[in-house]
Amino acid sequence: MKHLLILLLLAALSLAPLRAAAQDLQAEPFDQPRWSLSTNLLSWATLAPNLGAEVYWGSRWSATVDGSFGLWGFGTDKAAFQTWSAGGEVRYWLQARRYGFRRTWVGLAVRGGEFDENFFTDGRRGNALLAGATVGYRFILPGRHWRVDTSLGLGYTRFDYDRYHHNTRFDVWELDGHTLHQGFGLTHLNVALVYLF
Repeated sequence: MKHLLILLLLAALSLAPLRAAAQDLQAEPFDQPRWSLSTNLLSWATLAPNLGAEVYWGSRWSATVDGSFGLWGFGTDKAAFQTWSAGGEVRYWLQARRYGFRRTWVGLAVRGGEFDENFFTDGRRGNALLAGATVGYRFILPGRHWRVDTSLGLGYTRFDYDRYHHNTRFDVWELDGHTLHQGFGLTHLNVALVYLF
């Protein structure tokens, strides 16, 4: 009997922090955003500014759209990178509504765009299509409105492009052929700063 009382006392003490955490969750004013703006910091790192928007509905669903555009070089058209892309994603949030679209989601994403790059090498000009499943996690920053989203996706990739080189003798670009790559790979990589409205 003495051992049973000690066991019950230890169980009660171990459940006390869980009960306190549950009460804190109930007391916290969870936000229910209607929409948000975001920008993918990884896209900025490649000098392709990015802007996106997300709309929330129901207790677990949201949809995002975004676009990026990059046009830069090093003072010459013989070393440049030009790209644009647009994409969208539908997300299903795994936690209950009371978390206010926080924590983990799974989704489906698609992205398409065009590129033209001749960065100190022979050039490639064409288009890309990426579609696949995503998983992500939302981190909460201080304040009610700021968040950081991290996510990655895997699925179908398709790159269809022309290869070309610069003929220095005549100072012209010449076509070398056409390439089509398609298969399974990384389709989505995102570290985004998010502002909720």
